[in-house]
Amino acid sequence: MLRLITISISHYVEKVKWALEHAGLAYKEESYIPGLHAAVTLWHTKGRHRATPVLIDGGDVIPDSTAILQHLAARYGQTWLYAHADALPLEERFDANIGPHTRRFIYRQLFDNDLSLSEIFTQNVVPEWQTRALPLMAPALKAGMIAEMAINHAEAERSRKVFETEFDFVGKLLQDGRRFLCGDALTAADLTFAALAAPVVLPAEYGARLPDLNAVKAGSTLPAIVETYRKTPAGEYVLRLYREQRQQHREIS
Repeated sequence: MLRLITISISHYVEKVKWALEHAGLAYKEESYIPGLHAAVTLWHTKGRHRATPVLIDGGDVIPDSTAILQHLAARYGQTWLYAHADALPLEERFDANIGPHTRRFIYRQLFDNDLSLSEIFTQNVVPEWQTRALPLMAPALKAGMIAEMAINHAEAERSRKVFETEFDFVGKLLQDGRRFLCGDALTAADLTFAALAAPVVLPAEYGARLPDLNAVKAGSTLPAIVETYRKTPAGEYVLRLYREQRQQHREIS
């Protein structure tokens, strides 16, 4: 069985899990809390790569979400991922212009609203000993995340402008009535956009437990921020993809 090394809530991980489940490929998720994950990913990649996801397929170790999807297309015949010539360029565009920026922006919002790291990272697939250790590690983990990903207000504002430009770009693509970004069929471009936009749209069908907007402090602007992005054409597209394309796989898995 395929093994997938993850931080389960990661939107890059979500992209890969969606592709695997859509393809009907069985896999075992091995999830870690941030910080501890790096020891595992660096070990498996012989020091080359510290981020998740990492796919282990027999003797092959494939880091990076786009490389993993390309591996699925080449080895397992999942040609739908790249059936259109624009799928890979769009995937790489969204990897760069949405992934880091929705992540930075939403973490800044969550930290400003005092949402605990235990609430964010405690998932059913995380080993119990890590769940118990998380509250003790939380202060150092939070400081490390802020430093490593530049989760500060100035950078979060810059990131907001970057991913909002991509939302506008996708909205314009959809103006001609196409059902998917590359036409009439689902591709890697759609999975990538929907998964990487998910942190600011918070679709219910996401493949891990997302932060609960009801848990934020009174007077928080976060629910209104999320609702604003949900109501954009791109946000509505993300929600539709999750309802129509992701929900069925979450029910089966």
